[in-house]
Amino acid sequence: MKKELRLKFENEEITVTAERSGDQITIEREGRRYTVELLPDPNAAMRPARPRGGAAGGATAGGSSPAGGSAAPGSAVSAAGSGAAAGGSSVAAPMTGTIKQVMVNTGDQVTEGDHVMMMEAMKMDMEISAPASGRVAQVLCKVGDSVKENQPLLTIE
Repeated sequence: MKKELRLKFENEEITVTAERSGDQITIEREGRRYTVELLPDPNAAMRPARPRGGAAGGATAGGSSPAGGSAAPGSAVSAAGSGAAAGGSSVAAPMTGTIKQVMVNTGDQVTEGDHVMMMEAMKMDMEISAPASGRVAQVLCKVGDSVKENQPLLTIE
């Protein structure tokens, strides 16, 4: 999904069109295209996971198929968190945002790369992908929840 953005670059306000595809963002301005690659945050593993207070809900909006949903194509984010128990994987929020869709339920089988959630951050939709294959052990958020960067969203065993 292309998005028009207004930016300030070298003290000049400019308008660009940006489109994300996986770990690449293509920016177009005045007929010129620039492609940049997103790099993993080297400090992400060092940040402690923030515990989430209150009861966790696993309600879904739009079905329970990991590949289902109506997200923008090419906007997947693999969000591996730190320290899930017994060799499992924790899926963490890649940035602060709001959960728009939960595509899996506790007990569902997922394959690495399956889209498990969609969140909105900075007015852009981002699909969050499973970092590993396995069974969804716990869904730690629900549609409408505001989440912080690196907050655990679900665990996979």
